[in-house]
Amino acid sequence: MEAVKRVCRSLSRRPMPTSFFLLLLGGTIFLAVSAVARDTILPGEGIYRNQTLVSRNGVFELGFFSPGADIYHFLGVRLRNTPASAGTTTFWFGDRVYITDLPRAALELFGARLYIMEGGSSLWWSSVPAGDDGPSPAAAAAAVLLDSGNLVVTDQADSSRVLWQSFDCPGDTLLPGGRLGLDRDAGRNISLTYTKSGHNGSLSVDPSRRNGFVLTTDGQDAIPGTFPDWMVSSRENGSSLVLNYPQSPDFTEHLQLHLGQVSLRSWSNSSGSWVSRWTFPSDCKSGAFFCGRFGACKSDGKCDCVDGFEPSNPSEWQLGYFVSGCSRSLPLSCETNNGQTLHDDSFVPLDSLQRLPYNSQNHSARSEQDCREACASLCYCVAYAYDSGCKLWYHGLYAVSFATRPPYSKVYLRLGSKLSVRKGLQTIGVVSMVVGLAATICVIVLILALLWRCRRGLLTCRKFQAEGPLAVYPYAEVKRSTKNFSDKLGEGGFGCVFRGTMPGPTAVAVKRLKGLGHVDKQFRAEVRTLGVIQHTNLVRLLGFCVRGRSTRLLVYEYMPNGSLDSHLFSQDSCLLTWDLRYRIALGIAKGLAYLHEGCEDCVIHCDIKPENILLDAEFRAKIADFGMAKLLGREFSSALTTIRGTMGYLAPEWVSGQRITTKADVYSFGIVLLEIVSGRRSTARLESGSHRYFPLHAAAQVREGNALCLLDRRLGGDASVEELEVACRVACWCVQDEEGDRPSMGQVVRMLEGAVNAEIPPVPSSFMDLVEGENSSAY
Repeated sequence: MEAVKRVCRSLSRRPMPTSFFLLLLGGTIFLAVSAVARDTILPGEGIYRNQTLVSRNGVFELGFFSPGADIYHFLGVRLRNTPASAGTTTFWFGDRVYITDLPRAALELFGARLYIMEGGSSLWWSSVPAGDDGPSPAAAAAAVLLDSGNLVVTDQADSSRVLWQSFDCPGDTLLPGGRLGLDRDAGRNISLTYTKSGHNGSLSVDPSRRNGFVLTTDGQDAIPGTFPDWMVSSRENGSSLVLNYPQSPDFTEHLQLHLGQVSLRSWSNSSGSWVSRWTFPSDCKSGAFFCGRFGACKSDGKCDCVDGFEPSNPSEWQLGYFVSGCSRSLPLSCETNNGQTLHDDSFVPLDSLQRLPYNSQNHSARSEQDCREACASLCYCVAYAYDSGCKLWYHGLYAVSFATRPPYSKVYLRLGSKLSVRKGLQTIGVVSMVVGLAATICVIVLILALLWRCRRGLLTCRKFQAEGPLAVYPYAEVKRSTKNFSDKLGEGGFGCVFRGTMPGPTAVAVKRLKGLGHVDKQFRAEVRTLGVIQHTNLVRLLGFCVRGRSTRLLVYEYMPNGSLDSHLFSQDSCLLTWDLRYRIALGIAKGLAYLHEGCEDCVIHCDIKPENILLDAEFRAKIADFGMAKLLGREFSSALTTIRGTMGYLAPEWVSGQRITTKADVYSFGIVLLEIVSGRRSTARLESGSHRYFPLHAAAQVREGNALCLLDRRLGGDASVEELEVACRVACWCVQDEEGDRPSMGQVVRMLEGAVNAEIPPVPSSFMDLVEGENSSAY
């Protein structure tokens, strides 16, 4: 300060140009802003009320924040640059202290300890637990909010000496650089904890397994899991794990614990929301709390809300993130009448349940009616069941799953009624009621008029939702979106494909099926079955259209990079690198494994070939035309044999007339995998050599350990030799003559991922007959 005063006195003795004063003013403003947006607390200082610390990179802010309503506050660190609508962006310390009097709250540093104070006297919290001597109070310390979001208390003489840090006390969230498990320096075992609505959960390290952890719910539902290698780094011989920083500095990530689920979430600028990069459990069939409160697990592993409820956060549900659960469509009578129960609520049965929902409470009741009345008398009771005893559920239903076969369980779910809502509202005038009724009638008349005009094709009508996840599109809208079916993308045995744009705008691919004689009801039922089949490596079916007896249209998501064959075999398209090819092959395998093993009813594709593998904007492989065998029925076989005039992808059992199983898809995948490796059609004869049929040549080379000669020459040898060897071995295992010798697609995935060794396969005996000079046209 003395230096500043001397400068000011010297400036007062002589005139200065205006530009200098502007510069001085700007510097003063900068210093003032810097003083406000500070990142450090020195001994005797603190932050008070609404004051905050801001990290030097401007990403994190520490202060007293409210998780919702301004009833109470916690000390926490939050992200500054994400909108409030994005959901949780505040990371609380483990020792949550309820602060109900924010104007008198302060976080202060005395000696080497942080304290939360009330009115300068009452101690609410200390950074060192009571009874722990901790660092010397006389040490010259400073509390600094680092760019990682970690609040540290360090020795001013040696900033590398950390006396305390918030990363040692995480709540339900871990930021990159944070640790789980044993921290010898802190002398404690660090875990994530979750507490809400009477439930609690924890995530702790399991040092007996590599990157292992245990997810526990309410102290009893313990599920072991494993973090992927790219997410964590092992410390102390596996007794602790550190969350890795994202590869891109533009990413903002955190590991968050919810009730029964843990996920790594990244901020997406494109969607303006958090996106889950990794979750455990990964689907509702393996995690009881995956679908959140009042969420139900369907047979396909997806979540839905139980009747009378809707997603609490629809944007998260659209991204496949369901832990926010569901909220009531109508409140209970006691919720709208100051806790007074009017018994206007209804109880509807949830039957065909696989098991009773989680965490029921036993209640003494002599009959089902007594059990029902007991639940109705408690505003927080949401369901009951009576089967050799009364069971009640309080606050929420978790782990609701429906069974596909008996025995079934049944509970009665409590729903609010419109009558109770009306009784909870203030009485309105008769005039308002009349006006409202008249307005309702006008709206109904208008809707009926619009629907009539839509049926007549006079208006562009938006899609409406059918039963299940699919949309039913009016024919006029599909015709308009495809510009009268003028932009043709391709044609196959199943029909023609056209590009279109639906309202939104959303780019779509419309497949017009041919040769169908299904009645409307049968076709709709079959298509809805396909609609529930969803996987990241399957082309998503958005909806369908039915017109008359012959017109059947399927509306798919549009794949901007076209089909795989256009990139493998065309000289005009961009050359796929080896990394891309291997990722595409693995994606195809995962998609087929899901169709064979992940669906409730096994789906055999029957027509795996490069033309039916589409690539999205990121060159992610997506299988198209799955389910056509079921949809087309008897017409399928004739369509299949007219696709390209060649049967190069069909397993021997197709030719011999044997029963078709999933192993037929495995054979076709093996041929496609050879084409991905070589960049050439498997049906094209080699120009020279004793084995002119390429699959036979490939099998012989793999047997001799010379897989490198099979690689696409355009790549110039730029490939992982280990991955190339694995891919070629897997392909040759897939094309074995006998079904029993071929692996399942699940085994294929594990071999490509390196979890299972791929041994050297034998050369199929049918290939041995196809030497030079013999007729190979059948293939």
